[in-house]
Amino acid sequence: MSSNFEKAKLVAHKADKSGVPAEVAFAFNPEAVRVTKTLKPKEQRQAGQDAPALQFNGGDSLKLEFGEVLFDTFDERISVYAKHVSQLEKLIVVAEALHRPPRVHFVWGQGFGSENGKINTGVWHVTALDVNYIMFLPNGVPVRAKCKLTLTEVPDDAPAKSVKSSPDTAHVHLVQRGDTLQAIAFKEYDNAGEWRRIAAANGVDDPLELVPGSRLLIPPILK
Repeated sequence: MSSNFEKAKLVAHKADKSGVPAEVAFAFNPEAVRVTKTLKPKEQRQAGQDAPALQFNGGDSLKLEFGEVLFDTFDERISVYAKHVSQLEKLIVVAEALHRPPRVHFVWGQGFGSENGKINTGVWHVTALDVNYIMFLPNGVPVRAKCKLTLTEVPDDAPAKSVKSSPDTAHVHLVQRGDTLQAIAFKEYDNAGEWRRIAAANGVDDPLELVPGSRLLIPPILK
């Protein structure tokens, strides 16, 4: 075996390590990594033009997709779920203290490109995990699993910091499934206790009943 062999692994972001594994190493390196990035242009049709002009207002997040990552504990006669899969599951849950999944780095030797490319240096959320158990001991304990993983890039922190450090401009928040007023207040103001300000601005009587897809006005904090 080459002395340069290095295992691929997911390493927890230094600020998000509490309650999650510091790293999850792949038992076998992935055979393929799919990288996808898409733009969704808006077509602007103009009279007299054979084809519409394209307007670009942004694109989808960069994604890494691992089509098949194998984990095997047959020789050890222990559960592949307990040793490996359960650790992956901890990376795809919304942490109560963070109000989001933990961030990770994908590390595999020198990574993609010698100039510190996005894949090698980026920050990601694990956004999909598909596990197929394909071997069991006679007592039913799973000992081999094929996992499909999707990692989605985390945007740069700069825009979020600018909103939080100067929340003096009103804007609108689109309610997502699982949102709470406390979590929204923490995201917008760095202070979960400011949820009453949002409730009052939107006439919310019951802070526990937010409707996904609805819009909330986030009022400014004027100094």
